[in-house]
Amino acid sequence: MSGSLNELARFISAPGTEALKALLNTKGFVPVSLGDVTQVDGTALTKQATTVAGYSQIASKETVINIPVNCSAGESLGFVVPTPIDLDIKFPVEVHALVGKTANNDALTLDCEVYPVGVGDVANADIQATAATAITQAASELTFTCSTTGMLAPPSVLSVVLALGGTNDQDATYIYGVWLEYTKLLLNE
Repeated sequence: MSGSLNELARFISAPGTEALKALLNTKGFVPVSLGDVTQVDGTALTKQATTVAGYSQIASKETVINIPVNCSAGESLGFVVPTPIDLDIKFPVEVHALVGKTANNDALTLDCEVYPVGVGDVANADIQATAATAITQAASELTFTCSTTGMLAPPSVLSVVLALGGTNDQDATYIYGVWLEYTKLLLNE
């Protein structure tokens, strides 16, 4: 039988077709809860107050991590995620962040560092290869691509640091969400 997945779908039920698409999809996704993000030293974030980064709700709508104007603690944030068992280390992992700021007064950037950790393999170098990226006023997706050199096969974890750059003396920065994207290893070699 040759042909596209759509032609194959004629012979498989609708739920079966969706299951087949999921199995054949090479793109993987790891959500990161905003609750898993801490200050880089591991201090938990709480409700944003004074000049310390924390959670806030914007206009009674979305909940964000708010890095306030003249931030005194929380300009560097971190989280740790286990690598998925189907991660293909021959392809880069991407860290994505949906980020914006209150106005457009400060030239702010977000930088990312990614440190792989595995069984008996710790204290590795940063594998993230994208330069610090400008933050726009409107929320935009920032993508940080990791080098495959130094990436560890599962079971492993990635320790990620997000660092605000520039002087935020006029604009608060909002982190709306964070996730990882990767390529799945479809067949064992």
